[in-house]
Amino acid sequence: MIRNFRRITLCAGLLIASGCASAPEMVYVTEAQQVTTMALEPVSLDDIGLKNDLNNKFIALLSPEISTELMNDIQAQLANTKRFTRVLMNASDQETYIIEPRIESLSFFEAPLNMDPTRKQVTFKARVRLDVKFMNTKGQIELVKSFSDDRKLDSKIPKKDVMNFERKQEFFKRAVTVGFRAAADRLGTSFNPSYEMGVIQRINGRIVYVQINTSKLRKVPKKQQAIEVIDDNNNVLASLGELQIEDGSVSGRFFEKGGASIKEGQKVRARINAMLLD
Repeated sequence: MIRNFRRITLCAGLLIASGCASAPEMVYVTEAQQVTTMALEPVSLDDIGLKNDLNNKFIALLSPEISTELMNDIQAQLANTKRFTRVLMNASDQETYIIEPRIESLSFFEAPLNMDPTRKQVTFKARVRLDVKFMNTKGQIELVKSFSDDRKLDSKIPKKDVMNFERKQEFFKRAVTVGFRAAADRLGTSFNPSYEMGVIQRINGRIVYVQINTSKLRKVPKKQQAIEVIDDNNNVLASLGELQIEDGSVSGRFFEKGGASIKEGQKVRARINAMLLD
């Protein structure tokens, strides 16, 4: 018994050592799940809503001139998430995703400090959000998801100090900037390429008819749509082009790779953009 236990212990030790030295096992995607490839299509930033907020709703608390600085900061933060090939400042005239920053609320209040009658506490609150929208070729825009962030800044100042516009703006600007950065980071983390799986229903000459959930596929810009026929080991047998997307089905001309055989019942995967839930 003791000898067998030593053998088992030695084998376990060897397995652990071997596992540490070997490369990570390659994992293939077989279902609609997160893919670890980097970023998808370019994304566009739209400042119309932000400018409207600053010029109207919050003009007494923030200067409209800071919109450019805020947009540049959001653009840099989105680029840092590495989820988009490019972050453009203006929306294009093609199918694309649009990110629109908005300021929902700003508030400020003062409170006395019981432990220090010579000072008071000032509190600044900001709630911001980033709306992710999809624009199709007809210019129609649909809200996909919003990412909000609440920020609170506290500071203790002399009781006699007056919080004028300039000082308030400094605090509000800081709260809004940090809030947008946090929202941008969560947006990038949630914006993932994924696969939707389908199956070949029938083949007519060079045209393949695929049964697949198209609700998310419709929201992928045409030039980013990638649909492939795969075998049980996830090897790509063919790609589909000239796509026609209907409700629950896709048809397209197939282009086989390496003379692979394409037949009914084979699996198909379509890359989609999945907004993971918070």
